[in-house]
Amino acid sequence: MLKAERQQRILARMQETNAVTVRDLARAFSTSPITIRRDLLELGEKGLLERTHGGAVVSQEVLAEGNARYEMYNYAERHRQQSAEKAAIAECAMQYISDGDSILINAGTTAHALAQALSGHQDLHVITNGLTVAATAGQSHLAHVYVLAGRLDPRKQATIERADNDVLSGIQIREAFLGVHAVSAAGIFMRDSEDASMNRAFIAAASCTTVMADHTKLNAFASFRICPWSQVDRLITDAAADQAVLQAIREQGVEVVVCG
Repeated sequence: MLKAERQQRILARMQETNAVTVRDLARAFSTSPITIRRDLLELGEKGLLERTHGGAVVSQEVLAEGNARYEMYNYAERHRQQSAEKAAIAECAMQYISDGDSILINAGTTAHALAQALSGHQDLHVITNGLTVAATAGQSHLAHVYVLAGRLDPRKQATIERADNDVLSGIQIREAFLGVHAVSAAGIFMRDSEDASMNRAFIAAASCTTVMADHTKLNAFASFRICPWSQVDRLITDAAADQAVLQAIREQGVEVVVCG
């Protein structure tokens, strides 16, 4: 295993657990503790983690920066960030949608970009918890739009509800298209537990799940894992995405589509 791939997998483990030990990493990657210590040292010098006795923990600066970046930008500002990449990802996603489909699109700016691209399809049934997604998809008289109930999250312009409240009870969906806060080899992540829980319900209701994430999501951090890649069918991203992470995801049986 190349050093770059090993270090990316170390960071991926920290996405899931927030902390790692030299012993566990050496065993997992079939390498020496000295090699792992060197990896942790290099990652620590880059500010990606904090060394501890016998291992490392997530850098508080990385965690705080990610949360602060999300909080400081309102929805409209986030919508403008990586807008070209999000539009390209949405166009790639369109090839998996056919007239008459029943699809779920979650909330967020990448999901909104997909809603904007739907106008050419007829008789779509679109289920969403995203208010801007619903408003955009609803502009077409060719789509039937259903908005899920829940608590309003103004940061995401979304309704949020825990999965144990049967938010999707009795609903079957051909495909779910999900935008997420963070992507790593360990899976897909959200910044709050309710959002992660709701997206798990979306995946459970769908026959196929497509994750849409621009390259910045591969370098982001979020604390709550939605699921591992074994529960995802496809990832759509852009050409600037980290190739080592994409390869690690492919090796888990996920179709990786790189657009642009």
